[in-house]
Amino acid sequence: MDKREQILEAAANLIAEQGLQSSPVSQVAKQACCGAGTIYRYFETKESLIEELFVLMLQRLTIACLEGDESSRTPEQRLRHIWANTYNYLHENERDCVLLDHLAACPSISEEIRAEALENIHSVLFALLDQGKADGIIKDLPNEVLATFAYGGLATIAKKRRIAPHMMGKQISNEMLTQLCWDAIRT
Repeated sequence: MDKREQILEAAANLIAEQGLQSSPVSQVAKQACCGAGTIYRYFETKESLIEELFVLMLQRLTIACLEGDESSRTPEQRLRHIWANTYNYLHENERDCVLLDHLAACPSISEEIRAEALENIHSVLFALLDQGKADGIIKDLPNEVLATFAYGGLATIAKKRRIAPHMMGKQISNEMLTQLCWDAIRT
């Protein structure tokens, strides 16, 4: 792992554990086993470090979400597959799930950076949603609303299973979760 990656991982761990406001560059440096000056050699500001971390986390999530996606499937099958992958990633990668929550609420991440970071996953999801709407099987709502609704539900359930698994009752299967997402957006 090179020094840049080491700094990003240290920042990821610290922010996930303590939150953005309680993660000064000095603590990131300590966790990365380097000086604060070293961090500023790689990242102009703390905000640029956070932006790059946000992009990295969304790249990881996108890769996980799209793993095994096959264009020969129907939009419903592909969406269910992507949703199952999304849930599995968030459930299995607690730190990244918590970190994405913190970073999604960070006001210093510009809309341009957010759009660029979401471009790959949105291009696939929005094409599937558009196809489903054209086929008359998906509600005619903005793609951003449909995608946010599905992701938000999956992320919240992953968080609740982690924080209070006893409250979730019986074991929730991927099929049950993807059916809930599908039922929410289908016509």
